[in-house]
Parts: sequence; C-alpha cells; structure tokens
Amino acid sequence: MSRAGGGRVLGPRRRNRQKSPLLGVRMAEASSPAERLRRWLEYPYSHSPEVSADGRELYFISNRGGLPQAWQRPLSRDEPTRVHDAPERVDRVHPAPEGDRLVVVLDRGGNEHWQLYLREGGPSTGPLRPLTANPDRIHSAGAWRDDRHYLFTSNERDPRFFDVYELDVTRTDPPRRRWQQDAMTTVVSARGDRALVDRSNTNLDSDLVELRGTEVRPLSPHAGEMTVFSSALLPDGAVAAANPDREFAALVRFRSGTTPEVLKEYGADVEHVAVGARAPRWAVVVNRDGWSELHLYDPATGADRPVPLDPRGVIDRLSWTPDGSALLFDLSAPTRGQGVYRLDAAGGPPELVVRSPVPFPGPAAEPALHRLTAQDGVPFSFWEHSVGGGTPRGTILNVHGGPEAQARPRFVPIVSFLAAEGWRVVLPNVRGSMGYGRTFVHLDDVRKRMDSVRDLSDLAAELVRRKLAEPGRLGIIGGSYGGFMVLSAITTYPDLWGAAVDIVGISNFVTFLERTGVWRRKLREAEYGSLEQDGEFLRAISPLHHADRIVTPLLVIHGENDPRVPLVEAEQIVAALRRRSVPVELLTYGNEGHGLVRVENQREAYGRAAEFLTAHLGSG
Repeated sequence: MSRAGGGRVLGPRRRNRQKSPLLGVRMAEASSPAERLRRWLEYPYSHSPEVSADGRELYFISNRGGLPQAWQRPLSRDEPTRVHDAPERVDRVHPAPEGDRLVVVLDRGGNEHWQLYLREGGPSTGPLRPLTANPDRIHSAGAWRDDRHYLFTSNERDPRFFDVYELDVTRTDPPRRRWQQDAMTTVVSARGDRALVDRSNTNLDSDLVELRGTEVRPLSPHAGEMTVFSSALLPDGAVAAANPDREFAALVRFRSGTTPEVLKEYGADVEHVAVGARAPRWAVVVNRDGWSELHLYDPATGADRPVPLDPRGVIDRLSWTPDGSALLFDLSAPTRGQGVYRLDAAGGPPELVVRSPVPFPGPAAEPALHRLTAQDGVPFSFWEHSVGGGTPRGTILNVHGGPEAQARPRFVPIVSFLAAEGWRVVLPNVRGSMGYGRTFVHLDDVRKRMDSVRDLSDLAAELVRRKLAEPGRLGIIGGSYGGFMVLSAITTYPDLWGAAVDIVGISNFVTFLERTGVWRRKLREAEYGSLEQDGEFLRAISPLHHADRIVTPLLVIHGENDPRVPLVEAEQIVAALRRRSVPVELLTYGNEGHGLVRVENQREAYGRAAEFLTAHLGSG
C-alpha cells in the first residue's frame, strides 16, 4: 500500500529526499529538477472570491497552506487567516446573504464525496458543524435563499442522480427534498422562494428551470442542444451565457413560456455572467482565443464597457459586493500567478487585493498562439510557452483533459517551470476542445475519437517542419482525458515520442465506463459512446489493447481515491508494459483523487516527472 502522502513507486528505486517546509527557505543552489520545481509549486494561488453580507469580509480558496482551503480577510488588506484547519481540501466557501453564517464544502482524500459544513459566529469564532452526514453520497454546493435556508443537490436517493434539497441550518432536521429528477442538477442561485436550477442532459446540453415554491417553471425550451456556461436569477426569469441555435454562447435572457432573447453577442463564447442584487451593471466574461475579456453590461440600455486587464489571463469566478459598489474576481495569468482582484463599479482599473506571500518565481512570458491545419482540412491551434532567446533544449506537448476543455493562457506551475528550465512547452487545442464553437467541440465525438489523436501527429509534423522538434525526441504529458491522449499517442504513433507522462488517464474505455462514478456514466457516454452500442469500437481504440506497440518510456501518476478514472486504469497499463520490460514507473497517492492537489505530493510526483523527461529526452 502507498503512504497517505507519498507515492508508491513501481520501477527503478529512487533515492530519498529530505522534506522541507512548504513555504520555507528557498535554496540558493538547486541540484535537481525536483528541487528547482519547488518554488513554482509553492507559489500559491487564490481564487473563487465571495463577500460577506456586511461587505467587510472577503472569503476565497487558496493553497497557501499546501492544500486548497478556505481563507478570509477584511477588504481592508489585513493578512488572511484560515477559515478552518481541517486537513482536507475545500471546494466552496459560501457566506449567507444576511448575518455571519458560512457554508464550507469539503471532501476527503480527493474522493469528491462533498459534504456541507456550517460556521457561525463571525470571522474568529466557531468550529465547523456538519450539515450533511452521509460520506457515501455527494452534496454539491448550491445557494442560500435567505439567512437560514440553504439549497443544494445530492445523489442521496440514488447514486446515479442528483435531486434538489433544502435544509434549515438553524435546526437539526434532515434536508427536505425539493425537486426529484433522474438527472444531474445544480442549484445556481436563489432568492426568497425562487431558485434557478441547471439540469444537465449531457456535458454540453442543459435546461434552465425555476423553482418557485412548489411550482416548477421551465425557462429554456428544450429544442436542440444548448450549452449553459453560466447563469443567474433575475426578477422575471434568468440571464445566461448560453448558445441556443448558434455557434458561440451569447448573453441570453430566459423567461418562462417565451422564446430566449439574445441580448448581446460577442463573436466568441460568453462564459461567465454575474448579477448583483444592487449592482448597476452585469459583469460578463468572454473567452476570446483563450484570453478572458471582462465587460460591464447595462441591462437597461444595452451599453457595454470593456474593462482592460493587466496582466492578461483567465477569469474563473465573479462576485459582486452586496451593495454593488465593487466586483471581485480571480485572474490566472502566466506571468503573475492566480490572485483575487477588485474592480470599483464607479471606474478605475482592477486592483490586486489577495497577493502571494512569496515572490513570483520567474522568469515567465506570455505564451504565443499558433494555428495550423490538420491533414483533413480542420484548423486548430496551439500555445507555445518558452522563455529567453536561446535554443530550447527540446519540445514537450502538454495535452488538456475534458475532452470538452481548452488549453488557455493561465498560470500552470509545471508548464511555467519547464519553460523556465529551457523547454519549449506546447499546449494543443485539438478538435473537440471548447472555445471554438459548437461544431468544433463535436468533431471528436464517439467514432471520431481517433481524429483528435491524429491531430497530435499533425502537430508533431508541423513542429518538425518548423525545426522546433525532432522525431523520436518529443515529450508528451497529459492528465485525465489528456492521459488517454498520451497513451493513445504512444500506441498509435510510437516513433514520435521519447518520453511520456500519464496523469490519471484512461487506458481502457470499457473498464473506465464500467467503473467510473455511476453519476458520471451517462454524461460520459454522450461523448465517448456507450458500452451497449459502441463496446466493440471502444475496445478497439483503448490503448491497453495496443500496449504491444509501446516503446516510449512511461511515467504514470494516479490518486488512489479517484472517482472519475479509477486506479485500475493506471495499474493495468503499467502491468502490460512491465511484462514487456518497457521502462515504466507508477506513482500512486493514498490521499488524492482525480489529480494531485496537495503541494507535497505535487512536488514529489511532478519533480519526478521533470527528472524523467529530462533523462529520457537526453538533455541535462
């Protein structure tokens, strides 16, 4: 068995390293890639801002203690303190609209079985009190409808489906089920007796529903696929970042019984919208070529004011202060990390209000965006991260997961580290990626799966043509679905790669669909195909069944509590390669799930990945 915090290694034995404090002394001279990586991983990020009902306290999530947890600080710039010292990660911190109550959402060991806790008594008092008590079920964060009643979703009734529940946090009564659905539901926002709920049919198709007391009002007529990126309750319905009958998501108003009203299109995906109870405008975020654009939209006049961002980067969460005087948002920038910013509604530039306690590691530069055309005529793009004017020591592809995700110009410590070490790091957005319209995201569905893998071969050929890479000396790394892409690339195009790193990746679509969390299977089958109808095809494209073609040295990293891609996906590909004496190592972590979130584990695993890539790509 592996240690709770350390990796179990199958493969060459490694020397032990002495541990040092997470934010401790920076070494003057680092002797290995793992030690040089330390300062990048220990540069903390902060995100998901929320403001207390009185407008005085700022809450956010940060890993400055080595693990994503809830932090708070007055908006007057005092040093932040931790909301709670539990040794588990926090997914959400959610202040009530009145008073000082706070819902905190935690899981255990990365298992994503989220549980709700309550803190009362202000910023410096009170332990967390459990609001839910079934660790075998998931309780997803929702919304306060007043200072006592909290709405959330849970698969308590049936692990396959999520119903809407309500609880009175002042009582010990069990939660009351408000709306039962054999589907995946999410409570988006609430106000009084009204709640806005997103019901997911697939990862790319949702319905918006308003709960008003015991009444259920559909807001979006189900007439074909509609992706809802973000939504918010209005006095007469809802507003959403959604793409009804169009390629890109727009700003759309929904009212029960009426046709959706497109308020504004931006020629790219609107991905976030935030409506404050007293805010004079709506905050809107647009994804344009991966960069986030921030806009303030006036619903009364239709006027739109762009807000310049410095640095440029990616925004993930927006939150208005209760009086509407300021907007809080997080921004992840490749040259500065991820922090929380404040924008006064009256004007002026955004101000960084949650800073890192340590200097930015550097050096870093904004990535360059390139485009190419695949051999079948499909255009796609990739980001190139490099630092300095010298010749890079080699090229490493980093493939995103999802597959309905997107490589974007945000701060990713391992990418920034590799670029600072002299590598050219390439992040492709092959077909199937988000951000390029409805048509593009469906180009890899089911029987088209291997077309996206072929895009990696076309990208490699383009890099070789530009003399940016050498055949057989490319590195490739990816996580989750990106891990499948890594394994598929080294089986389908084995001559291209000199080293590969698979993080929580799928090796066999059949065993993956059989063992992934039951609440996920239906949503995943819409993308990958079903075992009943597509089982033979899924077996044919699974890397495990082509492991005899793998000659590339492989490092596999996996969390033992992964509810999405079970550990067996890692173990079976490693076993297949060990039988053939292909160089392979496996690192597993007993207190992690779908990816690594604890800094000490990241330091060990990603440090080993850096050593592994350096050793096998022939550059010291």
